[in-house]
Amino acid sequence: MEGSKLYDLSMVESIGGGDPSFVKKMVQLFVDTMPKNFDEMNAALRSNNWSEVGKLAHKMKATIDSMAIVSLQQDIRTLEANGKNSQNIEAIPSLVDKVVGVLKQCVEALKKEFGI
Repeated sequence: MEGSKLYDLSMVESIGGGDPSFVKKMVQLFVDTMPKNFDEMNAALRSNNWSEVGKLAHKMKATIDSMAIVSLQQDIRTLEANGKNSQNIEAIPSLVDKVVGVLKQCVEALKKEFGI
């Protein structure tokens, strides 16, 4: 996806009052914590633990919103609702794949952008 970024740090910059060290700290936190979330979500998926998938989606939702990862904002909410309610479970694996795939791309792009 050259050209268009998967994320937008405007909200993070705004919250940090334009302080570049705050932004870098938030990016570092994202880079450090997201891979653990992917692993937990994939483990929950493999064990058909839909409610855990829903909880993890809920946990990731605020981060996805604050980083303005627009391509996932609807998917993470769908994942949260489907997981919590154990409904439409046949759609969960492909949603998890998409969410994890896009977030992995974001982690790599942020590492490159911030030299982490």
